Amino acid sequence: MPTDHRLRGRVAVITGAGTGIGVGIAQRLAEEGARIVLSASNSIAGARSLADEINNNGGSALAVEADFREPSTASLLVSSATETFGGLDILVNNAGFTLDKPFAETSLDEWTSLFNINVLAMIQTSHAALGPMKERGRGRIINISSVHSALHSSGHVIYGATKGAVNAFSRALAIELAPKQITVNVIAPGAIYVERYDRDNRNLKAIQASIPNKKLGLPNDVASAVAYLASDEAHYVTGDVMFVDGGVTANMGVND
Repeated sequence: MPTDHRLRGRVAVITGAGTGIGVGIAQRLAEEGARIVLSASNSIAGARSLADEINNNGGSALAVEADFREPSTASLLVSSATETFGGLDILVNNAGFTLDKPFAETSLDEWTSLFNINVLAMIQTSHAALGPMKERGRGRIINISSVHSALHSSGHVIYGATKGAVNAFSRALAIELAPKQITVNVIAPGAIYVERYDRDNRNLKAIQASIPNKKLGLPNDVASAVAYLASDEAHYVTGDVMFVDGGVTANMGVND
């Protein structure tokens, strides 16, 4: 667990912070000393409960309901951070959805919906964050992608395409913002155990067997990577795609 509060005085916005990986990220950044705006839509009750938990433990957090179908949502999140906490230093674009369905059976509405939340919302929040970060003279944008951005499987064509877009956007933006001391990086998680794994009745033993280190990741594994990239220690790291996957993307996949 962190002990040095390396994010003390920093302000973070975390999208998709009402459940799963987003909760783990928010808890970790709060423990590191950051003041946090938590956004969620369907899981807003979870974000509000988490904000209460952080505040009751001596931290500072605010939950904001965020529907990215509304163009004003990104600006609302950023203004919530600047008006409540006085600025913005860290943006974690974690909000996203999956789609597990054969491509031939997918529709235009499904493509549009997935790209809107997985890509367009990230672009909107990143754009809205630039003003406050430039005022600070520094910033950290951390976008959550997936191993599906690099490794592909049947049924994840559109989802993989959205996550590939996240990687490409982030690396290009990193070059543009580097002179402003704003870093842009990607974390691409593999199999991270979250609540929906149980709801989906996934074969956890089979998933573990396919991972080189034979373990499922946990939200805190992703959160640790986020905390590093958000800190001053990572000031020289930008345009990177960090896979947090137990070795999945490094594995040739051919058994001896």
